Amino acid sequence: MKKRLVLISSGFPYGKSETFLESEIKYLANVFEEINILCPEPKDTHLRSLPSNCSVAFYSKEISNLDKLKALLGLFSSTVRKELNIIKNTYQLRLSKGILSTLLISIYQAKKIAETCRNKYLKEQQKDSETVFYSYWCDDTALALALLKQEYPEIKCVSRTHGWDVYFGVHELNYLPFRHFIADNLNSIFTISNKGKEEIRETWKVKDLSTIQVSRLGVERQEIQTNQNSSVFTLVSCSNVIPLKRVNLIAEAVLSSQEPVHWIHFGDGVELNKIQKYCEENKQVHHDISFRGRLANEEVLDFYKTNWIDAFINVSSSEGVPVSIMETMSFGIPCIATDVGGNSEIVNDENGALLDSNPSFKAIQTAFKQVLNDSKKREAAYKTWEEKYNAEKNYKTFVENLMEN
Repeated sequence: MKKRLVLISSGFPYGKSETFLESEIKYLANVFEEINILCPEPKDTHLRSLPSNCSVAFYSKEISNLDKLKALLGLFSSTVRKELNIIKNTYQLRLSKGILSTLLISIYQAKKIAETCRNKYLKEQQKDSETVFYSYWCDDTALALALLKQEYPEIKCVSRTHGWDVYFGVHELNYLPFRHFIADNLNSIFTISNKGKEEIRETWKVKDLSTIQVSRLGVERQEIQTNQNSSVFTLVSCSNVIPLKRVNLIAEAVLSSQEPVHWIHFGDGVELNKIQKYCEENKQVHHDISFRGRLANEEVLDFYKTNWIDAFINVSSSEGVPVSIMETMSFGIPCIATDVGGNSEIVNDENGALLDSNPSFKAIQTAFKQVLNDSKKREAAYKTWEEKYNAEKNYKTFVENLMEN
């Protein structure tokens, strides 16, 4: 029977987001005869390279004022009424206007996505085709698959969870909608860390964890850096420049350092201009700071291949397990990270420095010294990648799980 995968993304293969799917898609394409990628209509029309058996279709994320009015009809849904009961009795949250709006818009959007899936992939599904539906994020797309699964019990529907789509505390409302419904209806939910699975038990309060599996992400093999070509401490960070990522903390640590530091940041965001201005006004002659903006993933990896890096740093207030850390460790680069989310599963004092969840800039500076010129940490970083985040190992196992009946 023909094996087909419907992969629902938030942007991939367009633009520069979801770089981690660039590796995974190759392993999926080796096993599934046909892959249909369903993504939002792109604003950035740059199309990345795809295996020949992949095709792309679109769903709309736009919500009009009329859609918002139609969403109110969800109040008559038994699924919504059950969610309202969970909010009150299981999560013990007060039903605010924000929570009510979030769950109504969420299920309305999910129904639209489910309808797209039904029309494109199920109504005219050939009898010789067996389809697996795979949502890359546990958001409205996963909810859409849970709704679809209720209608077509015979199909297989799964989702990954990462960081923001797992942790309630990251969100102002301290709530993510329909987590019980998603967990009860999907065949499997794959968390990228043990911490994520624990969060599902503790915060989602899902009692039956039999369908929750840990499936780590991975990056491709690189060569460990051995030829140091810089006498100055070289620090790299790679993230969106938004409050959650706390890039300002890195800037404070660098600018208050009395030792020479060369700091390079890849990424952009709403706080970029403010942090750039802060650096320009406060840097001294021994500070070399470069903001490279948002580059394609292959450009960032090329930089790692051709430049000596003493350490990589991530001081986010919340994370799943950063692919950016996996990538740098595949080059044997020690990593400095805050003890949030699943970071402690990849960073430790053997392969870098694990900071408190809310570190001072002095603690970050101490970490600079801990990783400097430590060949054992470089070897340990590469070993961590090899044992836990090797794309070939992890994605082959994940694909095998998808193929199981």
